[in-house]
Amino acid sequence: MVLGCRQPSPIDPLKRSRVDGLNREAFVNRYRDPALCLAKSTEALAYISDSLPAYADGRLRARNNMAFAYYQMSDAAHAAAMLDSIDSEIAVDAPTMQNGDIEWVISSLIEARMLQRNCQIADSYRLLYDIGQSGVLRHNRDNLLYNYALTEYYITMLTLNFHYRDGKQSDVRELIGEVEEQRASLKVDYAQDMALNYALAYGLQTAGECDRALDYCDRNFDILALGDDFFCPFQYANTLQMTALAMKSMPGMMEPDSILAMYDEARRLFFDYGDPYQMLGGVTSTARYALLIGDTAKAHEVLAEWHEKGKVWTPFSAPKMELGLFDVLIRSRFAKSPDDNRRWYEHRSELQDYITRNEKEDFVLQNSLSMATRRNTWMTWFAVVLGALLLALVVLVALLLRNAARLKKEKAQMEEANRRDVERIANVETCLSVMRHDISPFIGYLRNPDLPDEVRDEVLEQLLRTFDNLKNWTHLSIPSGLAFSGEEFALNEVTDEVSRQVIRPKPGVTLHFEPNSLKVWADRQLLVILLRNLVNNALQHTTEGTVTVSATPVEGQGMVDIEVADTGCGLTAEQCDSLFRADREVAEGAEHGFGLILCRYIIKRHDDNTRRGCKIWVTSQPGAGTTMHCRIATKQTS
Repeated sequence: MVLGCRQPSPIDPLKRSRVDGLNREAFVNRYRDPALCLAKSTEALAYISDSLPAYADGRLRARNNMAFAYYQMSDAAHAAAMLDSIDSEIAVDAPTMQNGDIEWVISSLIEARMLQRNCQIADSYRLLYDIGQSGVLRHNRDNLLYNYALTEYYITMLTLNFHYRDGKQSDVRELIGEVEEQRASLKVDYAQDMALNYALAYGLQTAGECDRALDYCDRNFDILALGDDFFCPFQYANTLQMTALAMKSMPGMMEPDSILAMYDEARRLFFDYGDPYQMLGGVTSTARYALLIGDTAKAHEVLAEWHEKGKVWTPFSAPKMELGLFDVLIRSRFAKSPDDNRRWYEHRSELQDYITRNEKEDFVLQNSLSMATRRNTWMTWFAVVLGALLLALVVLVALLLRNAARLKKEKAQMEEANRRDVERIANVETCLSVMRHDISPFIGYLRNPDLPDEVRDEVLEQLLRTFDNLKNWTHLSIPSGLAFSGEEFALNEVTDEVSRQVIRPKPGVTLHFEPNSLKVWADRQLLVILLRNLVNNALQHTTEGTVTVSATPVEGQGMVDIEVADTGCGLTAEQCDSLFRADREVAEGAEHGFGLILCRYIIKRHDDNTRRGCKIWVTSQPGAGTTMHCRIATKQTS
């Protein structure tokens, strides 16, 4: 039963309390006085119709009370009509009900009881199975209605399995155990408590545990002895008859006449109560036991009384009880004529065939639902196992991916380390090659004893610059070497410093620093080394003309391009490509050394610390001069 989400209309609490009071009075009298239960329920429905039409829960409660009362009075037609109206009520007003799902369970249980009386036990079992599958009774609610519904479910299950199936199923003992375990936590009124005690006693007696059945009978007698407010003729007759049944199954516990007296007293109480179904049960039980102990006269007496009463009652269907009656009629030789006997045999045969067909249908349904349950269980376990395997697979894949990522990272780190190692080796090789290339001419000059002093001084100065570049290059090329110290400063401060440190231009060569007011964000010391090397290199390779140092901003990029242009011999494209490559072997006769390699490392150090795209490159044509370009940031990256 699934409720919707429609909001209920406001209900007047005073009017609601009146309806609840009427329904409560009807509910309390459902066993003791079904006629009064009907009257109070009818009054509640009339009041709801006139004054509280929005109170769907109250209307449903009243209808269920009436359906149970009709069931107690063996009025199957009116009970069925009331159950149909309950179904219609739930279909229309379920979204506004608080207890619609519980009331649906209760009405279904009443219908299941009626089907059992008619020996339609397969249909009854289907209803009980649907209730169990709905899960309504597994959602524990601490109120009387929920506890009542749960006890009614247990009573109906016990009646089905121990009365109509005669306790033949293999798992019925588990049902008794479940009910006994749950009953301590169930909060019900005295009538419901006695009904559950009776159902347990019947089940235990059918299972052969008569002493335990008598314990539950004693509990009912204790409740009935509390006074008129707790006494109910129906409950007393039921308990008395069950006590006699248990005593009969325990030879020597009581005299046969005393047991017969208990059966007869229960029969009289059922006659006073007025329910034809219970009367028939009382007559059949009393007459059967009378025949068992050889008291045929008593059997004829109770059968005759039933025969007279039966003439004024509306016929009702109770095939199993009627089958017992015809057994007793035939065995007691109560027939007044051969036609009566023949007619009873025919009725008995028809009833037996009807009951057998229903038992077969029930057996097929039980097997079908049992297979479905097992299949669902296996499917559930399969889904659980499959889910666990998939989860394990996902975890395994995640671990593998994680491990693969770790291995990939380690591989990248190893490749980077190898690259650095290769670069360091190349740097060492380049260092040795450039050192041999740059120092060899100076050593040749210095070995000449006739070298003029002014030339010797210039050679020594060049040699010192070479070693200074070598020192700076070493600091920059080793990871733990020269630290980078970035700051913002005016570029002309660096160019002024460079103009004081560069070598003297050759005769016929002019060095020109174009004025500028640009600011850069850089390492001041490294930028001085960078420009000094570029200017010195340009002056060294320019025999005549001009070396010009200029700077221009890069539009929209926050960068400055510094250019050192000379009018020297120029470079080929291949020479331009290998000019800053520390991993290339210095070609024989090349005109560059540590200075330009050092420049490359200085620019890289700036780019590593600013991430702005700092770079160095060259443009040149043979015979047309060379321009060195350096791009530096104007501010620190955020």
